[in-house]
Amino acid sequence: MSDTPQSIAALFQHLEARVRAALTAAGAGEDVSVDLAPPPNPEMGDLGFPCFPLAKVLRKAPPLIAKDLAAAITPDAVIAEVGTAGPYVNLTLRKDSWVRVVIGEVLREGDRFGAATRPEAEREHVLVEYSAPNTNKPLHLGHVRNNLLGASIAKVLAHAGDRVTRVNLVNDRGVHICKSMLAYRNWGGGTDPEKAEKKGDHLVGDFYVLFDKYFEAEYDAWQKSGEGQEKLAEWLESPKGQGHKKAYDKAQAAPADKKPKKMPKPPAEAFFSGYKDDYFNQQSCLGADVREMLRQWEAGDDETIALWKKLNGWVLAGFDETYARMGVGFEHVQYESDTYKLGKSLVELGLQKGVLNKRDDGAVVCDLSQVGLDGEKVLLRSDGTSVYMTQDLGTAMERVDKLAADRLVYVVGDEQNYHFDVLFRILGLLREGMTERCYHLSYGMIRLPEGKMKSRTGTVVDADDLMDEVHALARTETEQRADEGKAHTAGINDEELDARAEVIGMAALKYHLLKFAPRTSFEYDPKASIDFLGQTGPYCLFNYARTRSLLRKAGGEPSFDAATVARLESERELEIVRLLSTFPDIVARSARSYDPSRIAEYCFELCKSFAFVFTDKANHPIVTCEDAELRAARLMMAAAVGQTLRVALSLLGIDVLEEM
Repeated sequence: MSDTPQSIAALFQHLEARVRAALTAAGAGEDVSVDLAPPPNPEMGDLGFPCFPLAKVLRKAPPLIAKDLAAAITPDAVIAEVGTAGPYVNLTLRKDSWVRVVIGEVLREGDRFGAATRPEAEREHVLVEYSAPNTNKPLHLGHVRNNLLGASIAKVLAHAGDRVTRVNLVNDRGVHICKSMLAYRNWGGGTDPEKAEKKGDHLVGDFYVLFDKYFEAEYDAWQKSGEGQEKLAEWLESPKGQGHKKAYDKAQAAPADKKPKKMPKPPAEAFFSGYKDDYFNQQSCLGADVREMLRQWEAGDDETIALWKKLNGWVLAGFDETYARMGVGFEHVQYESDTYKLGKSLVELGLQKGVLNKRDDGAVVCDLSQVGLDGEKVLLRSDGTSVYMTQDLGTAMERVDKLAADRLVYVVGDEQNYHFDVLFRILGLLREGMTERCYHLSYGMIRLPEGKMKSRTGTVVDADDLMDEVHALARTETEQRADEGKAHTAGINDEELDARAEVIGMAALKYHLLKFAPRTSFEYDPKASIDFLGQTGPYCLFNYARTRSLLRKAGGEPSFDAATVARLESERELEIVRLLSTFPDIVARSARSYDPSRIAEYCFELCKSFAFVFTDKANHPIVTCEDAELRAARLMMAAAVGQTLRVALSLLGIDVLEEM
């Protein structure tokens, strides 16, 4: 019909306008709205809405309201039928109009399908900060989730119409960096990545571990020394030590079925494990050497700066290799060595405004009761030095002022929830509206199954090692599938097999880490993520490759024909069309909630629906369909599914394979 909307957005706007007109006619106010969504049973219709929220406004029972509204929404060029199911109004759309609009838009828009187009003046500039590594060790498992989540949400926000700048704030200074530097100076023997045949970040990480080894030996010797035993005796005589010993003795004496779930440590172990930081800062010779190295760095000592630049250069080069393999990057990189003094002027401004106070000892603090929290936050120590919060305040203001950022998104683990809550509230005190500009994309912990994969240090799994692991698993799975005749690998060389394994392995890793809502903590089993049949990245790649295989067999990409595509009318085909039509909304919702897991779930649902049609050779033959027009329509559908999967997976940072 000539008056049929020509885009998915226009089609939904048309439906919403029809529903709005019915609501107005029924006496509902302008502020009353309903959300159109697919009903639980496709036989009920294509879209519907409940009338429960309208009962109070219209003073009627929901089933009666539903009947009145259904009677007011008459069929037109889009709506074929309107019905009710108790308190629900259900709309059945004209199949030909529905299919033409949806398939047509997917094939027409290509890689822009689902993207929001806004005038430049309406596009917000969003800075997404993620990664934030320390230059004393390689990226690890936690960084993998951080990087993939940050990179994905940056892509989603850009697809949803924002202007996005990806930011990395590298922690390249401080005590932890000096530990690696000192270990290299003392025990490095002049080695370098080339001599050691190691990536630079791994080499420097080895020296960080080596420092800890020497420090532990030093600390162990001190514990057994007269000074160490004297400190232990003092603690045992203190109220805290006596309290711990009493709790320990009580737990030891308790019957087996009455012992506490978490047994107190033996007194000596409890003291020395808790005193380690104090020892480092007060008695340790190595600790003194580290602090002296940091002092020399801050004083600009030439030799110290040269060593710092050399080791940092190795680490940053190693990071770049890992980032490239992971498929993440940044438009703007900042270094803590440049930003650690930022924020002091803001503190002075806060004092002038009266929102910050100077204590008698000279420290500058924020009384958090001003922002609805308890306690106070130190922003400048009594000696005038800044803290991390001070730097974060300055960095945020600089990004708004110099980079013209409208919103700041920080991708940081949930252990920092309180820090960012305080940061955003203090920013709002210093400048009106800053709190609302900031968002902490908090995420949970990720674990590996015990014994499934070991790290080099026995504590954390390096990102490079994890990517090597999933690559190896994907290579093994691909070869096994080839042996069973399930993979299209005939005639391809070892290099191509390796390239496919890399794409499949990274898809497995990325999809699994992104299919969970950010705040969820979970276990990642590399082997399970490679499964070609579950809710995994390889399953999505496999179904994308199916669409490409169909088109190759049919002779290439189909040309869109509105009359032909209207032949799609089976329930399975229309279910695919319905799913395709929801993708723009999925992107918008994912952007609003900063949650790529919505897109990961969408990919799986679309693959699952397509797989039903692809494998149903009896009722849904595609390339072998004898009806030429229906065959062409199904090929258009397959092309639309493949196109949508490619776009959706790209928003998760996942590359696709034309053949598996």
